[in-house]
Amino acid sequence: MRITVLILLVGLLTLSGCGGSSGGGSAAPEVVDPGPQLDLSFSAAPIDLPDTPAQFVADLAYGEGDRNVLDVFLPDSDTPTPLVIFFHGGGFTGGDKSFAYDVYAADIREFLGAGIAYATVNYHLLSAEPPLDPDGVIRPLRDGARALQFARYYANSLNIDPEQVVTYGVSAGASMSLWLATHDDSADPNNEDPVLQQSTRVNAIAALFTQSTLNIVRWQEVLAPILDPLAPVLGGSTEITVVAAALGATDFLYTILGVTSDEEIFGEENIAYRANIDFLELMDSGDAPIYAFNANEPFRDSFVNLFLHHTLHTLALQQRAEAVGLENVIYAIDPVYGIEDPSGEGRISFLMRHLL
Repeated sequence: MRITVLILLVGLLTLSGCGGSSGGGSAAPEVVDPGPQLDLSFSAAPIDLPDTPAQFVADLAYGEGDRNVLDVFLPDSDTPTPLVIFFHGGGFTGGDKSFAYDVYAADIREFLGAGIAYATVNYHLLSAEPPLDPDGVIRPLRDGARALQFARYYANSLNIDPEQVVTYGVSAGASMSLWLATHDDSADPNNEDPVLQQSTRVNAIAALFTQSTLNIVRWQEVLAPILDPLAPVLGGSTEITVVAAALGATDFLYTILGVTSDEEIFGEENIAYRANIDFLELMDSGDAPIYAFNANEPFRDSFVNLFLHHTLHTLALQQRAEAVGLENVIYAIDPVYGIEDPSGEGRISFLMRHLL
């Protein structure tokens, strides 16, 4: 009988964990997976950051291309911070991430002061003359998307909140932000590259000196008020191929659309290509809120640049956003086609409002 009772007691002790190596002691601490980590090398910031504790990382590779690098400012914080991503301009044929330091240093300081990380991104540049890049503008656009996905994948390492990300940019960089805002999520959950499994959606974007769409064929419609009066000079036609030829910008048109002839532009394959980069057509009420600002004055001496950045582009964005019910704050500094949002809100306030 005593043997039977002893056996039962031993069994109960074993089942309850008593008498084991952890019996009577505290539970072992839970091991928290830190997530994928980066080997970050910090250096001196390229701008003055008075009273703003932050660390700076230069030329962090987010892809395999020579220009797949970004710089990032990381504010000192005990908790994950939101992130602003900046894309430089240059017509997708030039420019550099350092543009942010030359023109928007005050933006960087203000974001960092609010506890928001800031990244500025380089991306593949297209050839401005033959031989043209056969992939067209979709290649740099995908670079921009990958930079965003990279930041999300390494969110723990960078101490950022992957759910709190906005982007903004100038000219080509503005178009890149608009593409991210209006395009369906490009996340590919089954991709072997874990970076490409991440979402490409953002909380909001700001587009400065922007284009209304990269489907340049639609510019005939968008810019009709300034193109139609020029029809007699253009031989009676304001088709975009005619306008581009008159401006000496045919190669630019081709390199953006990834074609080598006027005929290719209107072929079935390029129709689908153009639909994929048409912010106006892609836009719907579920997209990221949009801030846009254009002004004609800086481009008065260059008709090509005026054509690329005219305030009519922002007017088209506003009309489309209102039509689909998308939140927007849009300005156009122009005595004829002027727009002033009644809120008076600026780009930094707008972006912060969708983060904090």
